[in-house]
Amino acid sequence: MKKNDLSVLQENCFCFCDEEISREAPFQVPINIPEGFTVDSAEAAAAVTWSTDNLTCISEPCLIQTGPEIEDIGVRYAVRVQGTVTLLVSVSPVRNQYGQGNGSVSVIYDEEIDQVVYYAAQSDRCPDFSQITVEDLLIVPPFYGSPLTVTGTLVLPPSPDPQSYVFTANSGDSTVSVIDAAANLVVAAIPFASVPTDLGVTPDKAYTYVLHGNTNLVSVIDNQTLTVTNTITVGIGPRKIQFDSEGEFAYVMAGGSIYIIDLALQAVSSVFAIPNAADFALDPNGQFVFTANTAFWSIDQYDVNTGQLVDSLVNEFEYPSLIETPYAGEFAYVMNGELWPKSVTEISLSPLSRGGNLNRSFEVLRAIVFSFDSTRAYLLEPYIDPFLTDNLTVVNTAANTIIANVSVPGAFDIAVTPDNQYMYAAQPGDNTVTVYRTSDYTAVTVIPVGAGPSAIAM
Repeated sequence: MKKNDLSVLQENCFCFCDEEISREAPFQVPINIPEGFTVDSAEAAAAVTWSTDNLTCISEPCLIQTGPEIEDIGVRYAVRVQGTVTLLVSVSPVRNQYGQGNGSVSVIYDEEIDQVVYYAAQSDRCPDFSQITVEDLLIVPPFYGSPLTVTGTLVLPPSPDPQSYVFTANSGDSTVSVIDAAANLVVAAIPFASVPTDLGVTPDKAYTYVLHGNTNLVSVIDNQTLTVTNTITVGIGPRKIQFDSEGEFAYVMAGGSIYIIDLALQAVSSVFAIPNAADFALDPNGQFVFTANTAFWSIDQYDVNTGQLVDSLVNEFEYPSLIETPYAGEFAYVMNGELWPKSVTEISLSPLSRGGNLNRSFEVLRAIVFSFDSTRAYLLEPYIDPFLTDNLTVVNTAANTIIANVSVPGAFDIAVTPDNQYMYAAQPGDNTVTVYRTSDYTAVTVIPVGAGPSAIAM
């Protein structure tokens, strides 16, 4: 959204999206026990049923800052739940003054609701009210003449489906830009004290882990709130992260070692050394780490449970320096070659053995990215016009053959959508991300992001 558009929005009374998100609505219901009856609050239990017939959803457009400049403004929708929830609150057992009989007493209570439950890129993302729950029921006994009280919390529904985000690590201004993939719009710019140099999204899409290559830190972004919720200390200079397919562990290469992070605890659970490794990749089954060893020109295999070296491919490569594994399949691609040009070789992971080279030489690769179904590999070279324009090579992994050579100007890193329909290219020289259609590799849209986007993940 540019400056002229902003003035129009302000004329229409748009304001910034500054209201806090809250999905919890505490309630407190007084219950008068009829004369002659008693309730033992130590043994009594409360029950609640509710009706949402008088509850509505309102989508309110508001403005967000999408970048460092004052004119970098976008529109988002605050989804507000408004109205009343009618509660039927019961307490039992209720006995007469002689302790006889087991009955219950109930009251009807209306809880007023008026709060923003989440922000969305589209205006039609109202929640499903049938997903409202009640938690933390507690009976508070009467005191100083007050009635018995039942307290609890109404938990309002989450977004009807998870937001799909694309994240860029912007080394030029130490931010992470968050792109809503449905709208191709930057919806947040998350600042950091340390430079973000790489990042990865957990398999369940709940968190984004940001590596700060100039420190020994890994930051954790909660993808629901788009806020930094934790910082994890690893070795110096973390430079790559991968996740096991079960979503239990993250593997970070830093300081000549692999740091294994327990994703449930968000803490380092173990560390093992990977001497002389220039790069690493996790096998799809999450049992082994494979490293490209530039000192001994080997591919080394480590058991992630013991940290022990279990196998090596020695004297099969000349200076292997980049390795990547797919999401599924017992193979990997390795870039090797001490000088130029470079080769890319397919290797088998089980048993560990060398396969054939791709039928093309490469200047050098910035990244090897596999599609989520592992049927395609995208090999990205630097874009140095006029010597190298077709800098993206697309490989059919089943046949190990090249099926396309594509020009992606200025791209430093890429990410591919789960359905393999679109590709996002981070372009640090232009401070942009360009979205390409993978059917013909034409540019669909260009998205301004923070300064110097050097890594991208979704």
